[in-house]
Order: sequence, then structure tokens, then C-alpha cells
Amino acid sequence: MSFRFNLAALTVLAGLGLVTPLAAENAANPALRLTIYTNGLALVDAARTLPVSPSGTVRLDGVGPQLIADSVRVQLADGPQLREISLDSDIMTQQTLLARALGKTVRVIRTNPATGAETEHDAEVLSVQGGLVLRMDGRIETGVPGRIVFDDVPEDLHATPRLTLGFDAPLTAPTAARIAYLTGGLSWDAVYTVVLNDAHTHFDLEGWAKVVNNAGVDLGPASVALVAGEVNRESAPMAGKVLMRSESMMAAARSDDAPRRSLSAFHLYDLPDAVTLRDKETTQRRLLSADQVEAERVLEYRRGAPVFGPMRFVAAPEPVRQRIVTENATVANLGVPLPAGLVRAYVRDSGGALRFIGEDRIDNLAVGDELVLDLGEAFDVTVTRRQTDFRQVGERTTEAAFSLRVHNGGNGPATVQVIEDIPGDWEILSESLSSSKDGAAARWRVTVPAQGDVDLTYRVRVRR
Repeated sequence: MSFRFNLAALTVLAGLGLVTPLAAENAANPALRLTIYTNGLALVDAARTLPVSPSGTVRLDGVGPQLIADSVRVQLADGPQLREISLDSDIMTQQTLLARALGKTVRVIRTNPATGAETEHDAEVLSVQGGLVLRMDGRIETGVPGRIVFDDVPEDLHATPRLTLGFDAPLTAPTAARIAYLTGGLSWDAVYTVVLNDAHTHFDLEGWAKVVNNAGVDLGPASVALVAGEVNRESAPMAGKVLMRSESMMAAARSDDAPRRSLSAFHLYDLPDAVTLRDKETTQRRLLSADQVEAERVLEYRRGAPVFGPMRFVAAPEPVRQRIVTENATVANLGVPLPAGLVRAYVRDSGGALRFIGEDRIDNLAVGDELVLDLGEAFDVTVTRRQTDFRQVGERTTEAAFSLRVHNGGNGPATVQVIEDIPGDWEILSESLSSSKDGAAARWRVTVPAQGDVDLTYRVRVRR
């Protein structure tokens, strides 16, 4: 077996609390830790040094506009007790500046389009709801009649959201802290490439983690862990100003130096190097790879059998689907949890050039699950259906007979799985090839020589 896993650990999410003592600020406890989920959620766990504050109040910038306010947790190595957390997510924009100026006077600068000369006018802000309304030069103006100039910035508006921490005593010296919170805007999913051999009996697999940062703030360099699986969420993110008071927000600490864990119901992948995620940026990191994974090419034709009435038309040839099937097991040279994501399949042509042949999306696959890639319609293989007989043999019972001609126009033999979904209580009365029952469907395996045809015939009795 040749399998390479390019992650420091394959573990399971243990929880959302702070997990490392502040005394161990070293490589095992990086300044910034990010845990990113596939549903647009991330846990930010950052080391901060709080400045001296005689008032016991500290304001922190750079937390991002999508911070979930009531998820904030603070841990101190030593010092006074935290008594208050407040988040001001009102950031400085044209709209918030105008809202703060409601009932006040601003200056409007107009430019003469002919001369370029500028004139300045005092204007009273009357309304900002549904559009700007100003009283200017004895008239009521709607919209923005020029550049609006503000004399100052209100104290409660900032370029980025601010987190304020209030302590029950002054901070007399710089104090080490870890601040953790959940934020929206960060997500990841897996992207795979599969390169098949000519016979489609083996493939090489590469998996990449695609991480997207739309959180409104740059993050990093950070230690990044990616959680595969859907965590349950019951609460919606809070917006605007939020004030939270607490007698104590100190989180319990525990050791976290094991490179590999298995807890709870999720898989967590630690990226091996520090990552910087800039706002509005997408980055990809190598996740895993596997060579010479054993597989089978399966051609499948699946339709509902028309068993309750005569066919009044001649069916046209229908294409079959091409699927690549393998077991996620070590015996197939795989056997690791595969996070959900997009799989793109390629083959090499006679000149060695890589050619794209289709893509499919997979769900989270545990070890032992079947991996199935649907790569689209096969060009050379079709099935033509004829209903050769139909009888009403009882008030609620019918018999129908069919001939399915499987045509292979390719240069090699093809095996086609023919699956007929049959409603009701049914029984195969006769058939040219042996079938198996798969739930409500009958399944045949039809091998067709190159440039050849095989007729599959069967008769079925159905009771409604």
C-alpha cells in the first residue's frame, strides 16, 4: 500500500473551550489558532497582551465584523477578574456617519461642472431612513447633492469592530490573555483530483483543503485545524452593539500536546504549517494523497419499468452512466476518512496529456464506505428498450415483457449493470440472464463484446 497523509494529525473536535495553559506560550500554543468548519463558522483562539489600564478597561481592535458576540471567552494567566465584555460592531461607514449626524449640521461641497469651482454649504440632516434628506439653503434636498464633510468622527464609531473588556481592578502591568470567539465568514471544503489508468482499474488520488476567508478581517499567521462534519447550530449571530456581563469568564485549562486524538463525532485535520488567511482570499493546502487505489469501472443503466400499461412508442437508444467504484479500505490502498468535497477525474491520452473526463461531489466517507464517482454518460454504450408483451391478468395484476438491447460501440468489452425499478409486489417469471433483487429493483449484469450487442429479456408479474 502506498498512502501518504500530509497532516500532522487526524483527530476529533474536543470542544470550543480554551484548552492550553497560558504559561506554555510556545510552538505547541501558537499566538493564533483557527478551527474552521464547513458551514461558514470558525473558532478564533488568539493570544493577546492586554496593556496597562488604570481604569481596568481594555479595548481591542481587529476582531472582525462577523464575530458572534455571546461566544466570546477570555482566559487570563494572572490578574484581576473579568466582570464585563462588550462588543461594538458599528463600524465607520457613510451610512453610520450620517446616522450619527441626524438633527445636526454637516457641510456639503458642490463642484461647478463648468468651472470646477467648489462651494460649501451648511446642511441639516433630517432623515437617513430610505434615503438621505437634508435642509440646505432654505430648501429640502433628497439624495447626496455633493460631497458631505463631517467635522469629526463620533467616539463610538471605529474602522473595525472593537471588543471592550472591563476588569474589577486596574491592570498595573501588561497581562497575557487568550481570547476565543466564534465568527462567520470562514469555511473550507475538500477538493480532490483522481487520475485513472487506461482500464480504469486504478487511480492516483490527491486531496486539497480549499479555505475561504470572507470574515472581513485578515487572520494569521495561524495554526489551522479543519473540522470535517456538520456541527449543530441553534443560535443566529448577534449584530450591532452587544453588552454582556459576567461574574467570571475564566475557562478551565487542560493539556493539549497529543498529536493524535479520537473524540466525539467529528474528524479534525491539522494543517502542518502556519497559514495566513487574508480577507476575501481563497487558499488551498495539500490534505492527503493515495497511489494506485484499486477501482472498478461500472456502466449503469437505471430506469423505471413501465409495467402498468402498454408502451405506445418506440424508445430511442439511451446512454448509460459511467461510474468509478471502490471501497474506502486499506485493501484497496485507501482506508482513511474522506471529507465531503468535489472530485475531478482525469485520464492521460495516448500522448501522455492529461484530459478531464468528469466530476462528482462526495459526502463525508468513513473508512469502509463505498466511494462512487458518477462521471457522466458513456459515449459508446447505449440501451434500447422494447415492450414485447403486456397483459392485464387480474383486477390488480399485470404481466409485462421487455427486451433491452445493450449496444457496445467501443473497442473493448463492456459490462453494464442494468437496474429496473419495478413498483408494487412483483415477481420475475422468466429472464434471459439471472437477476438479483435489490430492494424494489431487479438488477442484471450484462457483459457485451466490443462492437457488439446483447439482448436482455424478462417477463414480470406485478400486483398493485
